[in-house]
Amino acid sequence: MVNYLETGAELLQQRMEQFAGIEVTYRRSNPKYTGFAFRITAVPGRNPVDIVDANGVVLRGQIQDFVVSIEKMRSQFRGDPKVPVRGDEIEATISGMKIIFLVTGEDFANSHYELADSYGKAWRIHTKMDRTY
Repeated sequence: MVNYLETGAELLQQRMEQFAGIEVTYRRSNPKYTGFAFRITAVPGRNPVDIVDANGVVLRGQIQDFVVSIEKMRSQFRGDPKVPVRGDEIEATISGMKIIFLVTGEDFANSHYELADSYGKAWRIHTKMDRTY
């Protein structure tokens, strides 16, 4: 039996990449993979986040997210793990400026990536801006 919602999720990911995607460079942080990088199409997005410090002060910010095809990303990884890892880098050109984003959840209670749909077609990778050049 055909699952139309799953087919729709795959089609939606393809269309988002086609019309809203940008080419980014994904780099592994593990010294074992030094110099390993690949280009992939990602759909950028942002999510607001509230972080509470040790004194109870709420800091507001935004997390830069990148939505990527799981199948395309896994096909590029060498060795294990075949998932995004904290500390990996995503280099993107946004508004003419090259920016390096660090793969990280804002704290260890939150994952640094999650499924972007109900059918395992795409990951939403959480990052924060690290540096520009």
